[in-house]
Amino acid sequence: MTKSPVEAPRSHSKAGYVLALLFIGNLLNFYDRALPAVVLEPIKEEYGLDDTQVGILASAFVLVAAVAGVPLGRLADRIPRTMVAGWGLIVWSAFTAAGGVLTSFWSFLASRVGVGVGEASYGPATGSLISDLYPSERRSRANSLFMLGFPIGTLLAFLTAGALAVTFDSWRAPFLIAAVPGFIVAVLVLRIREPRRGAADDMTVAAAPQRSSLRSLLRVRSMYGLIIGFAGYNFAAYAIGTFLTPVLQRYYGLDLVDAGVIGGVVIGITGLIGLLIGGRLLDRAARRSLGARVRTAAYSLAAAAVFALVGFAANRDRLWQLVLFLSLAYLLGIIYLAAAVPIVSDVIGPQQRAGAIGLMFAVGYLLGGAGGPIVVGILSDALAAQSADTTAATAQGLQTAMMIGVPVAFAVAAIGMLAASRSVKTDHEAMLAGEVPA
Repeated sequence: MTKSPVEAPRSHSKAGYVLALLFIGNLLNFYDRALPAVVLEPIKEEYGLDDTQVGILASAFVLVAAVAGVPLGRLADRIPRTMVAGWGLIVWSAFTAAGGVLTSFWSFLASRVGVGVGEASYGPATGSLISDLYPSERRSRANSLFMLGFPIGTLLAFLTAGALAVTFDSWRAPFLIAAVPGFIVAVLVLRIREPRRGAADDMTVAAAPQRSSLRSLLRVRSMYGLIIGFAGYNFAAYAIGTFLTPVLQRYYGLDLVDAGVIGGVVIGITGLIGLLIGGRLLDRAARRSLGARVRTAAYSLAAAAVFALVGFAANRDRLWQLVLFLSLAYLLGIIYLAAAVPIVSDVIGPQQRAGAIGLMFAVGYLLGGAGGPIVVGILSDALAAQSADTTAATAQGLQTAMMIGVPVAFAVAAIGMLAASRSVKTDHEAMLAGEVPA
């Protein structure tokens, strides 16, 4: 039976419970995403893959998420968002487990496609839900706490997946273990009582015109910059998430466990710090003006581009340089994630927020999340092919590809956010007035 949305939670503790539960689901989301990257070298060896194929494998679920994100986001605008998020969690957990038992490359690839379908539902539905739990000036902090699932989930994957693979003498073990908590959390998510759409904006859905087409979303000028920003950020983040462990193993000579620990520090700990700082920083900026929040995210991305370039330029005997500067780049870059969904909520009305978030995620994942691993993988193989020394060439090729791709992507994201900052105030006023942009 379909649940009816109810009024917004009457106490902050109720909103806090919902946010905490959604955070746990998001942690599992990114834990499951990170598993192939942590045990990538054993997977590559078993299936005999090159870096281009590795990039395709890493991008499989992202490509599907890009395609599925729009219809699933629009679905979350029409039925209870808890149903979309909860059943999505069940689907991706089941396919994560399947990845641990399937024995061919193509079946494993299919399991990652299934993970992508499930995870495509979660971000749009939960982003819209959180926007109805917290007002605009508190949304960056709320979303930063929700997005802590990204660094913490990734950190846990980097710290535990390699050790589990070694303990059970199989890279498949982490996939089976990771699926269990997903089913438990999904049941709890399905039991959440939803707030009324538009409650935190003091709006009612009936008061605003129902705009059902995707074309109407693209009449909102800010969406173009937001989509470019999301694509650029995800290009950099997914390239790092996919290839950091192989870079550490090939170029710097670390073993799987040590590479996983360092990867966890760079992606997990600095990401955690960045989101904790970023949520407060961005909400403080939003109290000055909505444009200030967008510009703050843009400046952080620009600084991330500079630090990433310095980090990946480190020689083999300067591992500390890579760790220090890439950590700073990741810390500054991830601040953007605390801004993305709140900015969409500032310019898109409650009746279409999940669809708008789904659109931003879809294009961003297609061009960035999928493009990052594929483009870096292709560039790595092309650079390696220029040398006769295969072992040294694959190490140097991957390191150079990362040094080119990641900083450029962060810079593109910064440009997109600066573009969005020019129209966000006008779009916000139109949203509150219930106007359809011309």
